[in-house]
Amino acid sequence: MKLLTLNTHSWQEDKQLEKLDIVAQAIIEQECDVIALQEVNQHQDSLLADANILSNHPVLADNYGYLLQKKLAELGHHYQLTWDFVHQSYEVYQEGLAFLTRLPILEHEVIDLSDNYDVSFWKHRRAVRIKVASQQGELDFYNCHCGWWNDSDSPFEDQIKRITATLSTGLSFLLGDFNNPSHIRNEGYDYLLQSGLIDCYEIAEKKDTGATVIKNIDGWQQNNQALRIDLVLSNQLVAVKQHQAIFNDDFYPIVSDHFGVLVEVEVA
Repeated sequence: MKLLTLNTHSWQEDKQLEKLDIVAQAIIEQECDVIALQEVNQHQDSLLADANILSNHPVLADNYGYLLQKKLAELGHHYQLTWDFVHQSYEVYQEGLAFLTRLPILEHEVIDLSDNYDVSFWKHRRAVRIKVASQQGELDFYNCHCGWWNDSDSPFEDQIKRITATLSTGLSFLLGDFNNPSHIRNEGYDYLLQSGLIDCYEIAEKKDTGATVIKNIDGWQQNNQALRIDLVLSNQLVAVKQHQAIFNDDFYPIVSDHFGVLVEVEVA
C-alpha cells in the first residue's frame, strides 16, 4: 500500500495549475492508495462545485482537492475525495484538509483540536479521520496539520491528545504536517513517540534524509536548515518498505513550500 502526504500551499503557489498536473502525474505513476493533503484552499467567492464530496462545508469550484480529483478522473483514475474546512486564511481563502483514496470510504469524521472553535482564528485546527476498506481489512487514516510545541493559543500537546483519544484498537496511520522538527528533543516529535505512535521513517527498510522543508517558509520564517516536519506515523508496528521525500526536484519537481512524503507499507 502506498501513502502520500503533502502540504500543498494551495493558491499561495505560483503556477499552481501546472504544479497540480505534476501532483496528479505522481499519484498515478506511484500508484498511491491514500493521499492526505493539507492547506487545501478555495476562494470564498467561488461558485459551488458540481460534485458529491464528503465534507463538513460546501466545496467550491476552485477547491484545489476538487481540481486534483477532476484531473485524475480525466486521466482515467477514480479517487474519492473528502474536503473539510479548517479555518479562514489569507483573508479570502477557506483552508481545509483533503483526502483522496481509491479505497472505499466507510467512515468520515472531523475532529476539533481546539475548544470554542473559531474558523476565523488561523491557529485553530482540525484533524480528519477516514476509515477505508482494504483487502487487509478496515484501516483508519488521519489527516493532520498541527500547531507548534509551545503555542499558548493552541498547544500541540493538547492537539495530539485529542487525536489519539479517537484511535481504535485497529491499525491507524497519521499523515500530515506536524510542525515539530524530528531532530529537536523533548518537544513535539518526542511527544508523538511518547504517545505510542511509530514514525514510519525510523523503521523503513529504504529511506533518504527525510527532509521536507529546507528554507524559511510560512510558519518557519527564521528557518535556515533542513527540517523533517511532514510525517507518516502508525499506531502499530508495520513493515515499511520505503520512505522517501517527493516533489523535491530529485523525485518529481517542487510543487509547494513543503516536499511531500511517499511511504510504501506492507499491511498484514
